[in-house]
Amino acid sequence: MAGSFTRVAALKSAAIMTLSTYVTIALGLVVSAVLARSLGPHDYGRYAYLLWLVGLLIAFGNHGIPITATRLLSESIGAQNSQATHAVHRWLQRAQWLSAGLVALLFIAAFPLFKPAGWEGQAVLVSTICLLCFIPKSVFQFDISVAKGHGAFWVEAVGNMLISVTYTIGVVVLALTHASLEANLWWFAGVSLTHLLIIAPLLRRARIRTEKASLTPEWQGKVRHHLVWTSMQVFLYAMSNRTFETYLLSRLMGPAEVGFLAIATNLTRGGIELLSSSLSTLLMPSLAHAKGAGGFGQVRRLLTDATRYFLFLGLFLAGVGALWAAPGIHLMYGAQYQAVVPVLQAMLLVSGLLLLDNPLSSLLLIIDDQRVRTVRSVAYFVMSALMALAFVPSFGLMGAVMANAITGFASFLVFGVYVSRQIDFTPPWRDMRRIAVAAILAGVFAGGLLWLNGHLLTQWLSGLLYALVLTVASGKLGVWKRHDVALMINIAERKPALLGRFLPGLRQWQTQAEV
Repeated sequence: MAGSFTRVAALKSAAIMTLSTYVTIALGLVVSAVLARSLGPHDYGRYAYLLWLVGLLIAFGNHGIPITATRLLSESIGAQNSQATHAVHRWLQRAQWLSAGLVALLFIAAFPLFKPAGWEGQAVLVSTICLLCFIPKSVFQFDISVAKGHGAFWVEAVGNMLISVTYTIGVVVLALTHASLEANLWWFAGVSLTHLLIIAPLLRRARIRTEKASLTPEWQGKVRHHLVWTSMQVFLYAMSNRTFETYLLSRLMGPAEVGFLAIATNLTRGGIELLSSSLSTLLMPSLAHAKGAGGFGQVRRLLTDATRYFLFLGLFLAGVGALWAAPGIHLMYGAQYQAVVPVLQAMLLVSGLLLLDNPLSSLLLIIDDQRVRTVRSVAYFVMSALMALAFVPSFGLMGAVMANAITGFASFLVFGVYVSRQIDFTPPWRDMRRIAVAAILAGVFAGGLLWLNGHLLTQWLSGLLYALVLTVASGKLGVWKRHDVALMINIAERKPALLGRFLPGLRQWQTQAEV
């Protein structure tokens, strides 16, 4: 097989994904800042709207196919059923191409409904760029999902890094030459086409390929059942993932507000991916593998750890992000984008707390209770639309954050309770309280520093102080367990030149840590 799901292999995959994430996020921030400064708020908002539209097309074109591929391929590999692995891959690949083609035709027919404000008379240009970006990126997304199902997480990591470097170089060159908005969009389309050139050799190196195999009636039922329900849920999620907010801002407020929302969203997503993308990428296939190998007992043990990790990372993001928002916007985007600061702070707080939804979403994908997932998606869709209509026209940008927050927390609380009962899972409440106490202590220390001096430099230092206090306090309060420390020791032993000095302290900590 292309990869492995052991704890050591998962650790290696997490390291590779972390490196890729750091590079991709850093370059993404550079691209965002360069584009925003070179284009200005109005044109950057138009650019951001087209990128959002491409993302929407990808969600519609791929719908539940990539998720189904990762889920069922990892399960079949966990069950050591190579015939099912090849058959599922081949069947879903054909479905992906057919789906992308149909969505492209529907987009052309329905383009007047999506045509962005400020692009009058340029329908051919906009639709052409969208399609040139949509098809290759859809194929790339499917292929990396297949690779993740095989445990070859490095395929996504390497592919994303290569594409990010290429894209960044072009954006910087265009900015230096004072290129137009249209030139930047054509470059984005060109980079999108390179997705096809990059993914093919990576799959060959991972020895992932389709082979002739037929789905057995059992697996055919699994694929169709999972795909139908997942597709419906992905469609509903795509329509409710700030879609209404973005559309309403474009129609009611103007392109600049769309750009402001895009900056806040991208920075928030960057923070989330920086802290948790490796864990998020590993979680769903690891849970599916655990189910295939040991049933829900093994799933519950893994879920307990995931809950601790995501809560810690979420509170880390919320605190550090809120403290760094103002100096970060000032440094990267300049004074003309200061309206983003309060929106970004609110979004980071909400998104940090909602990181706990990641284990819930992954769990919903493996328990095969498709009706619950669909009910959740429908409820989220309806509530998202209602909240956007209620808040965006009156409160603008902050209304978009309010709508998203209310919808997200309501969905998480209701369905989190239900799913936990379904698999008899009890969240690690004691450790969650300890993490909350550590975050409160960190907030007190950081707030005290800001009270003494509110200078921009002090805001950077307060974020660092928050991170330090949260990390140390969580360790002192017993959040990290013996097997967590064992993994740290494993890493240090594999890198003695770099981390060997920490081994004595880690071994002592392991003897004192809770089981």
